[in-house]
Order: sequence, then C-alpha cells, then structure tokens
Amino acid sequence: MNRVDIVYGGQQYSLAGRSIDSIQMEIDAAITTGRPYWLMVNSGGGRFEDAYLLIAPGIPFAVLNVKPQDGDDIDLDVDGVFGQDGL
Repeated sequence: MNRVDIVYGGQQYSLAGRSIDSIQMEIDAAITTGRPYWLMVNSGGGRFEDAYLLIAPGIPFAVLNVKPQDGDDIDLDVDGVFGQDGL
C-alpha cells in the first residue's frame, strides 16, 4: 500500500493509499483558487485520527514518498527540514 508522509509545522502526518502525484494535483488545484484549503491527513501512531492542515501561500510543508526497505521502520528526523528560520 502506498503511504505518503507530510511534514507540517515540524510534525509528521500521513496519507495512505495516495500517490505523491495525486496529492500534488489536489494541492495545486487548491492553490490556484487563491483561497485557503484544508487537507485531511492522518495523525498519530497506531490508531490514526483525522487532522486538517491549512494549505495556503506562505505556509511551508513537505510531501515525502515513503518507500520502506525490507520492512524497516521509517523514522524521519524533521528537525531542520525548512532551515533554521522555518522557511
């Protein structure tokens, strides 16, 4: 199953069963409207809960394609993803 992780505000969220391309197209479409958009993602470990991330110009986030190798756990160090100034 595909899983895409999103780093937002120094926290990690995920979307299962989605591709990076489909998420990028959704975000691109939302941004072209010029209005803020709430992206529903999964939050938490073990038992996921819905979380909504505000997607708007000037709010940094990263979309990561998760490709586990031989069942290894994924542990992302999100410190410094956007640099020291948060951008």
